Amino acid sequence: MLFNNTHFIIPARKGSKGLPKKNQLLLDYTISKIPEAYHDRVVVSTDDDHIVEKLKSKWPNCKTHLRSDSSAIDTASTKECLQEAIDHFSISGNIVMLYLTYPERSWEDITKAYKWFVEKKATSLLCREPLMTHPFLCLYELDDHRGAQITEHDLYRRQDYPKCFKVSHVISIFKQKELKKLNKNLYNKETVYYEVNESLDVDTEEDFKKIKKEKMKRCLK
Repeated sequence: MLFNNTHFIIPARKGSKGLPKKNQLLLDYTISKIPEAYHDRVVVSTDDDHIVEKLKSKWPNCKTHLRSDSSAIDTASTKECLQEAIDHFSISGNIVMLYLTYPERSWEDITKAYKWFVEKKATSLLCREPLMTHPFLCLYELDDHRGAQITEHDLYRRQDYPKCFKVSHVISIFKQKELKKLNKNLYNKETVYYEVNESLDVDTEEDFKKIKKEKMKRCLK
């Protein structure tokens, strides 16, 4: 089977400044996409009592990892909570990490990315999306009236620009032993990238309304 010796870890921290109770609202979108046969290998890492209770009542086969105080604060990285969950359940093999903020992601998307990970004999994988604006055309602010190139270059023709892409965490896959070698954004020079279309990362009430509207459209078809 494709997902042998694989666990699915879902980070679900309580706080959200852009959309209150965001992860409570989005939990069902992600877990419902994962076939029930794999639910005993789903781990939700959270500090939210409401999510804990919801898992018990609606998704009882999924596992819950209660975050420590240090991994539940705003400044803690996802890498910290992943390592805690892995250590707590003595997880080995491959890890598929799924942020709840990408509710449009399908099981087919996850499967295709995983096949790419296996095909490339990779140790870690992230997704990438097309860039609307090339970094060579971007500046960072020096003060109210001045800016400087993000990347120093003297190329004029766009045809000469190197191909660039935007990193997306819509799906992240890595070998358990590789996690300590990844940076806090979960990649390193050995990471391979799976191309995806631009995906909506839900962070505000307006984003959430878009998702609900699209779901309603699909139900009416």
